Amino acid sequence: MSEGFVKFRLDGEVTIGKLAEACIRFTKMLQALGESHDASVRWVLTGLDHGSAAVTARAMPLDEEAKELIPAMCQDIGQAASLIASPPDGESHPLLDGPLLDRVRELTEVVDEDNQITLEAASTRVTFTPSIRSAIMERHAETASSLGTVRGRVETLSHRKGLRFFLYELATDKPVRCHPDHGLEDTMREVWGRVADVTGAVTRDASGQPISIRDITEVQAVDEGDPLGYLQARGAIRLREPSEQALRRVRDASP
Repeated sequence: MSEGFVKFRLDGEVTIGKLAEACIRFTKMLQALGESHDASVRWVLTGLDHGSAAVTARAMPLDEEAKELIPAMCQDIGQAASLIASPPDGESHPLLDGPLLDRVRELTEVVDEDNQITLEAASTRVTFTPSIRSAIMERHAETASSLGTVRGRVETLSHRKGLRFFLYELATDKPVRCHPDHGLEDTMREVWGRVADVTGAVTRDASGQPISIRDITEVQAVDEGDPLGYLQARGAIRLREPSEQALRRVRDASP
């Protein structure tokens, strides 16, 4: 596939309704791609084949900056398709932080027993069969999202392609992808490296482990206290016997 082109193909007997639905989802995927790169592009139809219906679109830049971004945009499509078909096991990836992956997954939902879909961009070609689609839907069904709060340490703050950060949950030390809204930049600079409570729409996997937090409404730093604060308790209890004897007596008396 030449640079700047993105193509999808529906194999099998393709109905007009099926093709229309696939085109709508394909358009949403291309829109999400432009938004993720903040690129001003216009997608132009350059190929439309019948039989095994194939649609090819080309990114036309509207300014010089967009022209430079087009190769990376097309590479992202290929990488997103690969991540959907074969998700990484416990690894992070920049594309996991944005909506592009969701739009690609939605495009694969047109696959059924009569049709499979192939997505092609840059040097990548990924085919989604009914069995792959079933696996994708099963993984997606295992996640649930609800309003909640997760406590962890704020790390890996990034402003590239939108503000985001990783929150390492205190209980498991596993990373949780967080997508704060605009306007929280000052707050995030203040809590970077600190323990904080992050409140928003928390998506969890089947085990209950938080995966990501979106629509964040609050990021509240948690006071971790003074590491030597325990020393202030010296002399709080007055004893007539040495402290080591008191501790031994309490220990021996406990069941």
